[in-house]
Amino acid sequence: MHSALYMPAERYAFAVGSLTAIMRMRIRDVEERRDMIHACMRTVGIDTGAWFIADGRTHPEHYGELLEALLAVEPSPFSGEIDPCAVKFVLGEVGDVWPDWLMAEDHDGNRPRLSA
Repeated sequence: MHSALYMPAERYAFAVGSLTAIMRMRIRDVEERRDMIHACMRTVGIDTGAWFIADGRTHPEHYGELLEALLAVEPSPFSGEIDPCAVKFVLGEVGDVWPDWLMAEDHDGNRPRLSA
């Protein structure tokens, strides 16, 4: 299991934008989509580690569940497009990947609370 990854805000925004753009391409070949998402993850600094073969497919050593969850994101029923908020949700909830400003502390040493 990996620990939480806090990315600089600019890199996190780039990761969300890049992943969203790839996922909006509507590539039908699942393996090609998997490869493109994997390459994007590595490019933005999400270290997936080594790859291994199991069940006739390649799998990343780390963040495999994140890769699968990104592949499963469905287009918004309202816009018909992949929503960047859905990508952010998967990055955070499945991959434990967050922008670093969430780690910021106020002058009293408290982390900011997120509004509901």
